[in-house]
Amino acid sequence: MSNRRTFVASMSAVLAVTAVAVLIAGAYMAHNGGALLPFRWVDVSGPFARVSAEQIRAAVGPAASRGFFGVDLAEVRTGALSLPWVATAEVRKVWPDTLEISVTEREVLGRKGVDQLVDVAGNVFQARGAGDTRGLPLLDAQPAQMAQLAEYYRLAQDDVEPLGRQITAARMSPRGALELQLNDGLEVHLGSRELLPRWRRFIGSLPRLAALDPRPIAAVDLRYTHGYAVRYVEAEVPVTTPPESSNDT
Repeated sequence: MSNRRTFVASMSAVLAVTAVAVLIAGAYMAHNGGALLPFRWVDVSGPFARVSAEQIRAAVGPAASRGFFGVDLAEVRTGALSLPWVATAEVRKVWPDTLEISVTEREVLGRKGVDQLVDVAGNVFQARGAGDTRGLPLLDAQPAQMAQLAEYYRLAQDDVEPLGRQITAARMSPRGALELQLNDGLEVHLGSRELLPRWRRFIGSLPRLAALDPRPIAAVDLRYTHGYAVRYVEAEVPVTTPPESSNDT
């Protein structure tokens, strides 16, 4: 019995010393991993239309400097995502000295105001070098509504594109009421309910509406249970002036 107790005590002591040694080694590697086994290669893959591999390497440099054992992959990913044009980033380390980063870039859908861009997911971001954004559709909504507005815009644009039209502006009020403006000046008020069904009923009725009245439409209000209201563009009335009287005799 005495020998067993001695053996158990010895094993407990060994395990305790081993655990402490592992903790010390882990702490040492976390602080000195970069010096022991630094990354020799940081491989970056992506489309590189708006951002370069060099920019990504610079953004992740501080996190990557901790080496294979000390690197925090979540911190590397955060560094890559800090670049405005980077939409997603996947990071992994490959033994013994390689850090691999794969990124995708934001796809611009429209603009918010004059200096902010909106991507296809409805994320608003600000980026230098975007060029002239005035030709992009204007998307205006509260931050929490932007993703929903972006989806409605994409679907509505797909509906009018075969007709040779474009949506130049889409706005959503804080209560969820949607308004669209087309490149011919037509304003469409959809309200906040049944947005896509209302929109598609209107698009489907355009040929019949044009046959009934060929005048250009200024605005339509689709917030009616049965049908919708139409306001036509007012025709310009030419202004004429009477001829000046002649003094000839």
